[in-house]
Amino acid sequence: MAPIKTKAIVLKKHNFRETSVILSLYTEETGKIKGVLKGVRIEKSKIPPLTFTPGALISASIYIKRTSELNLISSPSILKFYEMPCKKNLMAWRLILNLVDLFTPEKEIDRDIFHLLKNTGEVLSKCSNSEIILIAFKLKFIKILGYGIELSRCVVCRNKSHTYLFSGKLGGLICNNCKSRDIKRVNISKRVINIMKQLEKMEIKRCPVIKSIPVDIMHKINFYSNITLNYHSGIDKIWWTDEKNIL
Repeated sequence: MAPIKTKAIVLKKHNFRETSVILSLYTEETGKIKGVLKGVRIEKSKIPPLTFTPGALISASIYIKRTSELNLISSPSILKFYEMPCKKNLMAWRLILNLVDLFTPEKEIDRDIFHLLKNTGEVLSKCSNSEIILIAFKLKFIKILGYGIELSRCVVCRNKSHTYLFSGKLGGLICNNCKSRDIKRVNISKRVINIMKQLEKMEIKRCPVIKSIPVDIMHKINFYSNITLNYHSGIDKIWWTDEKNIL
C-alpha cells in the first residue's frame, strides 16, 4: 500500500529494540496511529531527536498495516517544536498529549481534534494561564468526542430550570425532576455553568485573554470534565493524578 503523507503531533514515545522507537501520533489524515520509526537511535541517524519527542509537530509518511497494530513511520521532518515558557506550561502540554492518547480511538480521522491540539500547543508556548487553557481544552475535546457537555438545559427532559445538578454519565445538566436518572449526580452553581459556557464557546486561541478564574471554580470545572471523560472511557485506572501539580 502506498504511504500516506501527513502532518502529525507526537503524543508518546517508547524506545524499541536497539535502534528504533514506537510513536503514538495524532495525524491530520489518519487520526491516532501507533507506528515504528526505525534506526533513529544510532549516532549516524540524520533524524534529530526533537522529531520524535512528544509534543513535536512533524510531517511523515505512514505505511498503514491492516493486519498489525504497529504501522511503519518513514521520512519524518520536524515542522515545529512547541517550546514552553515555563514548567507549568510544559506540564499542561504533557497532560493534554496524554488525554488525546488515552481517549481517542485508533485510525479514526478527526481533523477537529488535530487542529485543536495544534492550536493548543501554539497557545501554551506563549501564554501565562496554562491551567485555564487546560480546562478549556478539556471542554472542547469532550464536545468533539460527542460526550456532551449540555450546559443550556436539562439533558434528559430538555427543559430549562432555575437550578441544576450535573451528570457525567448523561453528559451535562439535569433538573431536579430528572435527578433520579443518575444517582451519582453532583451539585453545580449558575456561576460555574456560565464560565463553562464561556470557555466552551471561545476559540482556544482567544483563551489567553482570560487572565484568571477563581481556583475553586477551576477545580469544579476540571472535576465535571473528568467525571464525564471517566464515565465514557471505560478506563480502569486513575489517569488524572498528575493534574494536582497544575490545578
